[in-house]
Amino acid sequence: MKKIQVVLLLLLCCSQVNGQLLWKVSGNGCYETSYLFGTLHLETGEFIDSVPGLASAIENVDVIFGELEDENLMSMNTMMQMMKDATAPADSTMDKLLSTEDYLMVDAVVKKYLYGFGLKELGVLKPVALTTYLSMMQMKEFYPNSLDPNNLIDVAVQKRGKQLGKRVEGLEGVEDQTSALFGAPLKEQAEELVDFCRKDSKFGDSSRQLYEAYRAQDLVALEKIVFDPEMGMDEVEMDRMSYVRNRSWMDKITQTIPVQRVLVAVGAAHLVGEQGLIQLLRSRGYTVEPVQEKGQ
Repeated sequence: MKKIQVVLLLLLCCSQVNGQLLWKVSGNGCYETSYLFGTLHLETGEFIDSVPGLASAIENVDVIFGELEDENLMSMNTMMQMMKDATAPADSTMDKLLSTEDYLMVDAVVKKYLYGFGLKELGVLKPVALTTYLSMMQMKEFYPNSLDPNNLIDVAVQKRGKQLGKRVEGLEGVEDQTSALFGAPLKEQAEELVDFCRKDSKFGDSSRQLYEAYRAQDLVALEKIVFDPEMGMDEVEMDRMSYVRNRSWMDKITQTIPVQRVLVAVGAAHLVGEQGLIQLLRSRGYTVEPVQEKGQ
């Protein structure tokens, strides 16, 4: 199993893609111009104004599609569903999945990032849930302004759209996201968690590089990180985390763009690759091009 931590931080790959985050969709009966925007889920809302053309795109579309609608993203019901799906079965808690040696090693890393809380308190979580949390806390340590729950970029894009009177909808439900996130076999999740903790400092360097490359809007640099043989992800993971969901979203997107202007703002991995949204739209006859300047 490749390093799922990269996927969880960014959900991004960039094969055959320019260094751009915002793309315009036109042609094939498309109603004027629609857009695709790749987010980094830990980024803050201020980044909107750093992306050439994004503020203008939000202003000029009729509909904004996110992975989840922002009210669902931050709702108590979503948090409860996430916690339920992140909890391991009673026969598969950390003390049962890990050897004594690995348990102690993981416990030490968890305590390092989580203010002294260890597997005694958090061992009921599925391993991937703990890997995700460690990854986020690691990023928070390097970049204190990231991961502001009141100002995440996915939510900020939708809120700005609502303030301008745009319709905002989610492309999927909470169950779809939790299935993708927590659906890998628990044994594989445990192996991933152990590897993450053993290579804590190396993953820290990778996290810094990911964040800096995203801030620079450099998808070429991000590609090298995401597909690194040691840190990257394989096709099975990419299919589960991104491609299956892309295919399910295409009907809603292609039913809407002929009649309204749409901005699709989702994790950047969903835009690219052989079954990314860019290629899926192109395969249906749409023209998809990077936005180079504001207002383009």
